[in-house]
Amino acid sequence: MREIETVSIGSVEDYLQEMVPQLGFQRTPIYRGQNTEKWKILPTLFREEVAKTEFQSWTELEGSLLIRLKQRARGELGYEPMSELEWMSVAQHYGLPTRLSTWTENALVALYFATEPGNENEDGVVWRILPGDANLVIAQDYEQVPEQPRIYFPQKTTPAMLNQKTCYLCHPLPAEDAAPETFEEYFELGDERMHLARLVVTASEKAFIRRRLATMGIEARTLFPGMAGLCEQIKEEIYSFTDSYEWVFPG
Repeated sequence: MREIETVSIGSVEDYLQEMVPQLGFQRTPIYRGQNTEKWKILPTLFREEVAKTEFQSWTELEGSLLIRLKQRARGELGYEPMSELEWMSVAQHYGLPTRLSTWTENALVALYFATEPGNENEDGVVWRILPGDANLVIAQDYEQVPEQPRIYFPQKTTPAMLNQKTCYLCHPLPAEDAAPETFEEYFELGDERMHLARLVVTASEKAFIRRRLATMGIEARTLFPGMAGLCEQIKEEIYSFTDSYEWVFPG
């Protein structure tokens, strides 16, 4: 069984040491930030059970969600997605459950999500995938949805996707109504062309790291253009009050 590399992150400087340059054509490292290390790498579709629906299999459930989206979304989108992968990308971006998990090409963006408020007393985590083979990347939007985990770089159709450098990991559907496999389980037993690492962000340092990221332009207003991002930024500025700069220069 393969082991997942684990690295402890206590500062932005620690993290910078773990940022890997692009390795060649279609061999770009990707990152996923989660504000608690307890969460597994699972797409939103797999966070519920097929048994809770009227459908008999994951294939039927996924198909029903996408059919409803295609029937109702065209007027809202203003354009026509050209493939099943594009439709999945749209669904995932706007919150519909899919077999895609959301990642980013920008390591600092992932660190932002790993330090999000909500689980302040728990360590965060940034997952990092190093694809060792260009064939692990979906080359074109018109490719068939893969049956094994592969990386998908979609068209950036919104400012948020562009600023966040959004990309996806496409997970295989389980057979019938079987329990889904996490990506960690797949990695430990499977494809040796990928390298997976857990970069664990110390809970006590999350707030400080988040403030440091804001000075580097990695903040809500940048990642979520529009009023929602602006209001989130204002909220963070107001609730991050301190009357001393001593916390910036630990003794």
